Amino acid sequence: MNVLRNLDRRVIYVLLFLLVLYPLVKPMGLPVSVGPWTQGSFDYINNLKAGDLVVVSFDYSSGGAPDVDPQAVVVVKHLFKKGVRIVGTAFVDQGVLFANKVFDAWQKQGKKPGVDFVNLGYLAGGETAVAAFGNNPLKAFPKDNNGNDTASMPIMQGVKTAADFKLIAAFATGAPGPSEWVRQVVTKYKTPYMAGLVTVMAPGAEPYLQSKQMIGLLAGLRGAAEYETALKEPGTAAAGMDAQSMGHVVIIVFVILGNILYLLDKPKKAKA
Repeated sequence: MNVLRNLDRRVIYVLLFLLVLYPLVKPMGLPVSVGPWTQGSFDYINNLKAGDLVVVSFDYSSGGAPDVDPQAVVVVKHLFKKGVRIVGTAFVDQGVLFANKVFDAWQKQGKKPGVDFVNLGYLAGGETAVAAFGNNPLKAFPKDNNGNDTASMPIMQGVKTAADFKLIAAFATGAPGPSEWVRQVVTKYKTPYMAGLVTVMAPGAEPYLQSKQMIGLLAGLRGAAEYETALKEPGTAAAGMDAQSMGHVVIIVFVILGNILYLLDKPKKAKA
């Protein structure tokens, strides 16, 4: 017990660091239950057909990327595995960087730009830009992120409004988020919509699930890990949840030990 009483706090920090690092290097596969918010998103995408056209909007910044980027990665993976065609957009300036990363990885695996996917790039204006996209995607994005004419692309043929998409999957760390998409697109064009959000935004979006204006919601890194579990392909999000769990275990153990030492020392202090 004396060893614990005199334990250097740096030892705790090193132990915490190692136990958090280990699952990131070698995932432990701790069980993750799939909640109804995530299951709704997964089931809808799983029922899409090859050739269906879906919008994936990368509306997140680097600050919230650890929560939201794994969501976008696993959803895009599921969509491509289903043979769905993807129209990528970004209404947050940093979002286009994450879109580039995701689509570049799939292009290396054989997906063809302009046919299997298109990265339209960034459009400034927030909610106004979302509204313009819903009204006329080709007018809002006359050229893609590489400067190619979108009207001539096979993937964009027949697209006139947001109603021509089977789903909009938007990942956000702020505005535009669920409120903007519901106001400007879902209400007007009846396009099915799901969101991937940082954890703190999720409670504010729940009313849209209850009103059936959203078909599903991924909340934080946990939402991404749940989706990976539903897809039966654990990835970086599941490993991140393992690391969080190990960190919590370490903290709980030392809190318990601290309270035990306090209770053992209490009688001695009373006598003194």
